[in-house]
Amino acid sequence: MFIGYHKYNEPLHPEFLKIERKRVGIILFIFVVSTLVIPVLHQLIPNLLRDQFNNREFVPVVFFWWLSFLLFETLAFARMSWMIKNERTVSKRVLILNLLLEFGLPAIILYNIVKYDNSLLVLEYDGLTFYFLLLMLSAMHLDFKISLGAGILACCGYFGVSYWGIQFLKPTGDVDQMIEIYSMRSLGLLSAGVIAGIVASEIQKRVNNLLKAKDHQNEIESLLGQQLSKDVAKELILHRNDKVGQKVTGSIMFLDIRNFTVMADHQSPEQTIEFQNAIFDPLIRIIEKNNGIIHQIMGDGFMASFGVAVNNPNHANDAYCAGNQIVEVINHCRDSIDGNKTRVGIGLHCGEVVAGNIGNEIRKQFSLAGKNVIIASRIEQLNKKFNSQFLVSESIANQLNGRHNKLINLGKVKIKGIDDKMVILQVV
Repeated sequence: MFIGYHKYNEPLHPEFLKIERKRVGIILFIFVVSTLVIPVLHQLIPNLLRDQFNNREFVPVVFFWWLSFLLFETLAFARMSWMIKNERTVSKRVLILNLLLEFGLPAIILYNIVKYDNSLLVLEYDGLTFYFLLLMLSAMHLDFKISLGAGILACCGYFGVSYWGIQFLKPTGDVDQMIEIYSMRSLGLLSAGVIAGIVASEIQKRVNNLLKAKDHQNEIESLLGQQLSKDVAKELILHRNDKVGQKVTGSIMFLDIRNFTVMADHQSPEQTIEFQNAIFDPLIRIIEKNNGIIHQIMGDGFMASFGVAVNNPNHANDAYCAGNQIVEVINHCRDSIDGNKTRVGIGLHCGEVVAGNIGNEIRKQFSLAGKNVIIASRIEQLNKKFNSQFLVSESIANQLNGRHNKLINLGKVKIKGIDDKMVILQVV
């Protein structure tokens, strides 16, 4: 009617559906309050509505159409609430249906009030006020054409009832002047619809820009989340303009797949990729399940952190659990993934590191730097010396809440690039 047919069939954005539900809720609230206020007024001021309530034809007819409008708005509100709760989509055609009924039923109610009350007073105050209220709320559709259509329906409905009322009641006085007055009021309703449409159009532009920006950010997070972890992706977006890193305390894990180069030399590229995916898939899930994030995946390993991008006071315990689960998974699936040759080396250390976006304007990467990162890397390399799969530093062991029974103290070991020897423990 007011929008192209193809646009009718477009799904309504969830945010616009929430706005539409709120608009219907406001109308419903006003109608419910009015329904409750009318009997109270009749009790407080009996003479105000005595003639109307004593009219045997007036009350049931008006009550029927009044209840019809109330029931329609209630069902519309309930249906939209159900769709929002269940994340269902709805066509934009629902806006047109609501528009036709919301401006059609009041015209029918006004028609019956004029007919059975034998008076045009309802058009002077109540009818005009209610139409203006509906037109103001039509701006919540955030569509100029919808508000324009509302203005046209209000104009036609109000003028049609008033013109019919004048012809039906044949009031004394200057009939032409009365028609002119009601015509001007009808045009006023049309103007109100146009103004509401202009306001709605401006708001819609800003809302659309906001939703596009939100969708764009979600898309970026999704794309980055496939290359990095979701937490790192959010950190990159949040601090994309930061030039200075920050010092944080967390646990750093380095993992290496043993004999990967030898295996790759004896496999086709497809087999190598398949092997890597089969190995990394459960490992990545383990890291994320234990509140860790993977910063970068190398061909034969990765670096992960716990409590760095997202504050976590239990980072050492989470990192320790993740390491144990990784070793268990590798031992369990060894037979199914070229198995007897598959082993890993894990190094775990905790301390203060510098986290931030490293790079230039062309390419940046959220990464970690500092002495403790190097130590974690060197601990992982010590697995070859001790023929082990999982080594931790003393700083990790001190935070394990009584889990030392699974650790074998290997004594103080010289770490490459570090002056002082460090106590290293093997996890068994």
